[in-house]
Amino acid sequence: MKKVLCLVLCLALMATMFVVPAFAEFTYREPITLTMFSGLANYAGEQQGWFAKELKDRFNVTLKIVSTNVDGNAWTAGVSAGDLGDIICLGDLGDQFLTGLQAELFLDWDELDLTPYTNITTYLGDALQKVSNFAADAGYEGTYGFTYSVAMENGAWAELVDPTYALQIRFDAWEKAGKPELKTLEDLPAFLKALQDAVPATENGEKVYAYGGFPDWEDCKMKFTWDLMTYYGYQEWDYLGVNYATRAVEDQLDDNGLYRKALKVVNQMYRDGIFDPESSSQNFDTYSQKLSAGRYLMAMWGWIIGNYNSADKAANKDGFTTFMIEDSAPAMQTLSTSGSNRMWALGANTEYADRCLEIIDWLSSEEGMIIQSYGPKGLTWDYDEDGVPYMTDFGWTCQEDRANTQMPAEYGGGTFQDGESKINHETIKLEQMIPGKTYSFSYKGWPCYAEHYATALSKAWSEEYADGATSGVDLYRRKGQVSVQSPAAVAYSKASLSEEGQQKRAQFAPVMKEYSWKCAYATSDEEFDALWNEMVSTCKSYGYDDVTAEYLADIENCFAYMDAND
Repeated sequence: MKKVLCLVLCLALMATMFVVPAFAEFTYREPITLTMFSGLANYAGEQQGWFAKELKDRFNVTLKIVSTNVDGNAWTAGVSAGDLGDIICLGDLGDQFLTGLQAELFLDWDELDLTPYTNITTYLGDALQKVSNFAADAGYEGTYGFTYSVAMENGAWAELVDPTYALQIRFDAWEKAGKPELKTLEDLPAFLKALQDAVPATENGEKVYAYGGFPDWEDCKMKFTWDLMTYYGYQEWDYLGVNYATRAVEDQLDDNGLYRKALKVVNQMYRDGIFDPESSSQNFDTYSQKLSAGRYLMAMWGWIIGNYNSADKAANKDGFTTFMIEDSAPAMQTLSTSGSNRMWALGANTEYADRCLEIIDWLSSEEGMIIQSYGPKGLTWDYDEDGVPYMTDFGWTCQEDRANTQMPAEYGGGTFQDGESKINHETIKLEQMIPGKTYSFSYKGWPCYAEHYATALSKAWSEEYADGATSGVDLYRRKGQVSVQSPAAVAYSKASLSEEGQQKRAQFAPVMKEYSWKCAYATSDEEFDALWNEMVSTCKSYGYDDVTAEYLADIENCFAYMDAND
């Protein structure tokens, strides 16, 4: 019996010795929940579905998102509590970043060993330095994160196929309407009225509107008015518009300016019955659902048309394609290795900096970027025998019918749309060619994309409208009517408003948003003019001109930086 007991004890001891490493790994990989504060996400709560499963399987992490687009008080509440969470995504490298620095809400990355995170150290060095320089200019030493949408090479156009700033029109409606012309911005209501008359309802009998919007992404303007200015080369500098190609600047409250002209155009659409009257009360999700269901004939951006377009529709020449107003020169962003003016950071109080960095490093890898965008490898996409990625048949279904495509239970279940990454914040820019390879991170630069969308729609658009162009970006290149942003403008770090400027802006910004929507819904020219004048006078009484002067001074500094660095 003693011998037996001795043998049992020895075996138990040996078993313990072999278990220790696994136990240590399990301890390190304990299940945790990371909170992400986001100024960009259109969702709040726990990440669900297939992307949640990817995070769980790879990192044993559950991701909880707190979003200012969902809860407008999320930022204020986080600052007041002294804690924004573990991972922080800010919509601007500016005032919020400085507020967070002052409140000591960000972790200094100089205190971390970044050596294990090879994608961060290889590709994000300039983006880290940009944030560090911005902090140093404000009197803070340290590295508190990196900017977003980072380029692998400087100077490339920011889109491969569908321009971000592009008038997207349902080609089928345009054909049915007799192919009307569109020469100026003021022609847009009549142009769209013809399209809506040609396609007044969906196949299911639902009312179709030419145009619609939502207020989620606004705090000082009506974005579905402001973004019409992008067709003339302007990009946002808060509420001002800057054309980096011509160096023209648009004042939002100029009585003779482009914003007022665009707002009049939207108001005319409303009065003509072609602007969705539910726009002011719906959110991004509702807007997307209507777009996907074919209830809108115009879209604002190239990236969103995949919500409607599909190979099946394209076979019938049905889908959104890029159009141009004849007198326009749309804005085209370029890429910089320093990234753009949004940023990633870690919370000062996080207990899991290593796990956060692992996730960010993965999101900065080729495979991580593709998975986040298009779904699980082996199910929705994979590499062929030559190492080139391709979309599976199921992957195409996911891309073209996100809301209704069910994911297998072993991949998280729910619909593809339910499980999409809700982060809405890039590390490395998706739409760029990968140096040394024949394809891009984006599926728009994969050979299968051109093959899949070589359709009756693309052929008809190319022949009947686009003079042989193969894509919206190709159309811009061929016409040469495009306002290209310089890489130096992308790299430039905007100065923050003075404390007095921030206080004044906080007073007039809500007025600009509220009254812009009121102007859009005006029932007569007289009502529009009265609302416009009240908005201008109220905003100026709150210090609008003083804040604008601050911005204009910084814009001049940006132009000087472009002269020195382009």
